[in-house]
Amino acid sequence: MTRKIQAFLLVIILILSLPSCAAASSGSSGSSVGASAGATAGTSSGAAAGAAAEASSEQEPVDTWCYDCLSGQEQIAYEAMLDCLTHLNSSWNCGSIPQETIQKAYDCLLMDHPEIFWSDGYTYVTSYVNNVISGHRVEFKYSMDRAQIAAANDAIYRSLVDVVRAIGRTDASYETVRAVYEYLIETCTYDELNLDQTMYSVMVNHSGVCASFAKSFEFIMQCFGIPCTVVHGRLTHSTGMLGTTLGHAWNVVKINGRWYQVDVTSGLSVSSVEGTPDYRFLCITTDELVRTHVIENAVSIPECSSDDLEFFRRYGMSVDSYSRKNVAKAFLRAEDLGMKPTVRFTSYRAFTEAIDDLFTQSGVFDMIDDYMGRHISSLEYSIDEQMLTIMLDI
Repeated sequence: MTRKIQAFLLVIILILSLPSCAAASSGSSGSSVGASAGATAGTSSGAAAGAAAEASSEQEPVDTWCYDCLSGQEQIAYEAMLDCLTHLNSSWNCGSIPQETIQKAYDCLLMDHPEIFWSDGYTYVTSYVNNVISGHRVEFKYSMDRAQIAAANDAIYRSLVDVVRAIGRTDASYETVRAVYEYLIETCTYDELNLDQTMYSVMVNHSGVCASFAKSFEFIMQCFGIPCTVVHGRLTHSTGMLGTTLGHAWNVVKINGRWYQVDVTSGLSVSSVEGTPDYRFLCITTDELVRTHVIENAVSIPECSSDDLEFFRRYGMSVDSYSRKNVAKAFLRAEDLGMKPTVRFTSYRAFTEAIDDLFTQSGVFDMIDDYMGRHISSLEYSIDEQMLTIMLDI
C-alpha cells in the first residue's frame, strides 16, 4: 500500500474512534493530505495511532493485483514509472525495454493506483546515434502541477471524510462494500460529457463517467484496507444511459478471502429511479457479469465464482423454482427493504414460467391478491431477460 493511502487509512480510523478529532480535522485547510494525517495522529491518543499504524502495516496488500500479474521486466517498468509519477519526474531512461512492455506496465499501474490522478499519458522516445538506436526514454505528461495536486488531495481527503461519516464504518466487510456502493450511487451522477476520467471527478465533484466511478470505488476500498482493482471491457446489454459501443470500467473487490465483481456505474445508470441503487451489479460472480459485460483487461482478473454475497440471494429475493408464492415472498421482502417489488430467478426456465403465468396469462393480479394481500386492477412492470429479473410498480 502506498504511504498516501496509509495516511488516509490512519485518518479514517482516528475519525471513527475519536469524534472530537474528526471535527477538528474537518475544519482545517491549506495542508497536504500527508500533513493532515500526521497532524491528526499527533493530537490523538498514542494507542489509537499505534494500533492504526500496526493494522496498516500488517494487512494484506490492497493495490497490487495487476502488478502481481506482470512479468519481471513489466514489474521493473511498473515500479520505475510509479516512482517517477509519484515524484513528478519529467522522464525515465528505460534502456531497451520495448514500448509494448511500457504500455502494459503503465496501464496496470493506473489500474492499481487510482490516487495517481495527475498522470496524463507519456511519449516513448527512441534516441539514435549515427543512425543506430542508442536507447529509449519515457517522457511523462501531467495535468497538474505540485500546487494543484496538493489542493486536489486536500479536496479528496475532505470527500473521503464525508464518506466515512455518511456510512459510519470502514471494516473490511460486505456491509462496508454495500454502503460505499450505495453512497456513490445516491450522491453522484453519471455525466457522459465529463472528460475527466480520474477519481477526482466523482470524489470531489460527485459526477463523472464509468472510469471515474470505478477509480473512486477502488480508492475508497483501498483506503479501508479492502483489496480492489479496476477492470476494463465493454457492455453488451444496457437499458439505461450507458452505451454498448464504448469502453467500460468497473471493479473486482476481495471480501473475506473471495473476489466479487462490482459495477457501480451500471448500478446507477440502469436504475429505474435516479439515485436509487440497482443491486444486480453488487458482489456478483463473473458468470453473472458476462450476461451484460465483455471483459477486455490488460491482465487476468481474479476468479469470482462465489454467489454467497449476491444481493438477491442474500436478502431472500432470489427464486430457484417458480411458484406464485415464491415470487410474492420475494416481492414482499424487497418492499421490506424499501425497494420496489423485485425478484431474480436463478434459471431461465423459472424466469420464463413466471413470465408466462404472471403476464401472458395475467396471473399477476391473483398472485398479488392471494399472497400480498392487495387488490389492484392495473400495474406497470419491467423485465430484464439478461439478468432474469422482474420488477413491479404498484
